[in-house]
Amino acid sequence: MKKVFVQKLPQFNGYGIADAEWRKYRNVQNLSFWLKPEDYTKLGCHTPKKDAPVIGILFGREKEHYCIGKNYLQAVAATGAQIMLLDHVNYRDQIIGCDALVLPGGAFASPEKYYTDAKTTELKHPSDRSEVYFWCIKDALKYGIPTLGICAGMQMMAGFAGMKLFRSKDYFESPLEHKSDKDDAHAVWLKPNTPFAKLAGGAEKLSVNSRHTEFVAPERVQREELQLVDGDILPLEVYATATDGIPEAIGDMARGILCVQWHPEDLSVKGDTTQQKIFSWLYDEAIAMNR
Repeated sequence: MKKVFVQKLPQFNGYGIADAEWRKYRNVQNLSFWLKPEDYTKLGCHTPKKDAPVIGILFGREKEHYCIGKNYLQAVAATGAQIMLLDHVNYRDQIIGCDALVLPGGAFASPEKYYTDAKTTELKHPSDRSEVYFWCIKDALKYGIPTLGICAGMQMMAGFAGMKLFRSKDYFESPLEHKSDKDDAHAVWLKPNTPFAKLAGGAEKLSVNSRHTEFVAPERVQREELQLVDGDILPLEVYATATDGIPEAIGDMARGILCVQWHPEDLSVKGDTTQQKIFSWLYDEAIAMNR
């Protein structure tokens, strides 16, 4: 595998590679992107061991750059994992080299059929970025790669699993502000006796940030949309909700799937040990995959 080291991008408070530089490797086979050993030190973390599991993080896009925010990297690096970064062209080859995967947040439309007011039921012409997420999810499930979805990553996982999304608060009245700059935008209530509640040390609720416009519809809406009857279960379990019923954590942790609507990486780097447990869980799942 051809390793290309990413650069620090202060303008985006992260790391990545400019499109002009990336194009130099366009025809290179087995291309992959990595942090330099000294980058881990700059992030305040130890350089990972050579046999440490590889956690892949899908790149975001900013002004003709592939990039990922520093906080994502720091939260994953703190687990001791090696970090590989996936571009939006070679990702299906790159994902095979990952022991676990992070699908980060971002601003893009999900496939039309995922919405409650979908204008078509077909998967035609999704946005370029949503198509990358779609195939990452599909391949992660195919190869049994543990996956953590964050914000838009959760929404794409939910839609893939058959759950429905709202485009904005225009479709759902709520007293809560789901798009906020605050670290403690609102509380989420954890359903007891779930794997996620156990991960959180049995906590009943968590205070989280919130930066999303679109969101997964409440369970009662899911039942109406999917014409489910009481007693049926949703494709993924809802682990936590906001007080307005909006799902804030979903997954199937027995299969290595966990998604949260907030941004745990931003809280983790500020010392929130419960939020860091989310990334530690992914690391443990990556190790278990190789046993």
